Amino acid sequence: MTPRSYDQGIRLSQYRPGHVFWMSRGATWLNTDKPRPFALSTPCGVGAAGTLIYGSTRETEARFEATCVHIDPRPGGVNRNGLTERTTFYPGILVRDRYERLPPHAGTVGTSLGALRAALHDALGIGTGSCLTAGSAPGSLRGRIVRLEHRRAQALRTPFAVLLTEPRYSIAKHYQLILPLVPDGGLAAPHVLRLPGGEWMGVFDAPIRSVLLPIPLVHSIWHARDIERETHFVLDEASLAKIDSRLCDFFSLPVPKPGES
Repeated sequence: MTPRSYDQGIRLSQYRPGHVFWMSRGATWLNTDKPRPFALSTPCGVGAAGTLIYGSTRETEARFEATCVHIDPRPGGVNRNGLTERTTFYPGILVRDRYERLPPHAGTVGTSLGALRAALHDALGIGTGSCLTAGSAPGSLRGRIVRLEHRRAQALRTPFAVLLTEPRYSIAKHYQLILPLVPDGGLAAPHVLRLPGGEWMGVFDAPIRSVLLPIPLVHSIWHARDIERETHFVLDEASLAKIDSRLCDFFSLPVPKPGES
């Protein structure tokens, strides 16, 4: 049963990172079976979309070395979080949803927000380079460019995306964090990174001079269902470093120092 909302049904005009939401059954593809808790990782207000971190009472993905944070329920007081039992939040499993679709928040993760941000930093693989980086976990897919399944490609308006999942967990080929690669149309919105040409742009059928990477659209997909195939193209280290920096800015995470992993 979904807990009664923290604010007694009053919606805030601006939700903050750390707010917890009980998404109703079927509200997202991550909870088609029952209501589940999600924690917000970005500010989210009217007319905008926020990025939510998946929560579960099971540690299934942790067994595959997915970074996670355990949060115990706090039923009352100013630090109530709306959780009914110990919950594992997986920052490597992200879903985006619009403010208008979010229910009133059930509480806040409180002092666990710092741990959640640190875990998001790790789950995004920030500072770890690509699967071609010396010392990377054998079988890692981070930085690999993939061709998306047709429906996913249509939704994102591009057939290609780069995998950003932390090296070890990417090997499991379960949930994968992706960032779409969009051929440059000449107009870049806020939080959109433009990358110049490189060998990896050979993944596109026609020659292009640059691509756009909409940082706010980083989210998770299921490998076997949503990826048509892995290509042999991998983003170069410099491009991944630029992506990492933009991810840190977007999610308010510590910026990695040069050479830091």
